[in-house]
Amino acid sequence: MIEINSLLNNRIMTIDSDLKTSASHIKFSENEIVEGRVLKILNSETAIINIKGLNCSAKTLFPLETGTNMAFKVERLTPVPVLRLLGIQFVNPEAVNISVILSAIKDNLWKSVFEKIITVKDSIPEKISYKQYAENLPKKLLESGNYEFLKEIISRSGLFLEAKLKSALEQKHSSAEEIKQLINSDVKGLLSGLISKTDNEEARQLLSVINNLQILDLNGFEQERKLFIPLPILSPDGHFCIAQLLFQLPTVPKDASEGSAKEGCQLKISLSIELSNLGPIRADFTLKGKMVYGIFSAAIPDTVEILENGIESFINNLADKGFSIQHIECRLKDPETVSEPLLLDMIQATENNINLVV
Repeated sequence: MIEINSLLNNRIMTIDSDLKTSASHIKFSENEIVEGRVLKILNSETAIINIKGLNCSAKTLFPLETGTNMAFKVERLTPVPVLRLLGIQFVNPEAVNISVILSAIKDNLWKSVFEKIITVKDSIPEKISYKQYAENLPKKLLESGNYEFLKEIISRSGLFLEAKLKSALEQKHSSAEEIKQLINSDVKGLLSGLISKTDNEEARQLLSVINNLQILDLNGFEQERKLFIPLPILSPDGHFCIAQLLFQLPTVPKDASEGSAKEGCQLKISLSIELSNLGPIRADFTLKGKMVYGIFSAAIPDTVEILENGIESFINNLADKGFSIQHIECRLKDPETVSEPLLLDMIQATENNINLVV
């Protein structure tokens, strides 16, 4: 038996007694993201779904469509596997491969590719771009705290190459050398150059990940003003990690007055990162004008203490920039919660449960 529930509904439904066939031979890993495809609709409450090559009978309270792709997260392995349904409302599953993105973040595909760049002969532009993007800029950001370096890292992440090229080409004074430099200083351009010289498969995979991220962010921005940006960070101690950023930009009603629009606008920013000595850390902040509300979450008690000790300095730094801290706290949470990919916050949840059996 496999139990599947929704992202927002914590109830786990018991499978009908006449369908209690064991599905324990399906191999799952905890927190694994798996995909399923609806093969056939048997009646209004039953469908056949293929997961990992096995056809499962699905008891459902909401209508499904033949050919629909769905994504699930494995929540629990015992006593029976529990899968949580991730409904992707604004993303066409055939257009965006969520699993590819999640796997790249989990396996740190950026690290593998960037390490390859260092070993490739005659790839001076790629090596210069790598050193500037993955080493120099993050080091300056971490040592100075200057957000301009973060803006530069985001700009060069590969997600905005086409927009930058369009802007440069519209400026008639941009020279061919300037265009070339723009491409060489961007991760997507870096990958294209590396592929042309080595035909490296991992570079191709990372390029595909960035293409999928661009489509995901386009849909997310259009529908909910959300942007998800993973950033490779090489810290001064040599630790290579992926910082995940999730922005939910303010939405202003068309009929709102100028004053009420400014007052009601709020920007939400989440950051997830795992550092070598501090473990996983997540920060969730809301900005209303110059007012700041924030929560730091960590999985290690000593890390929570370090964060709490640094709050006063953090508040003073924000105050120097004209911000006012309204509320901020630090919480100790289990590693699984703190480490959950921010990408999942881009995915819309359904509110219905499905029960599956092989």
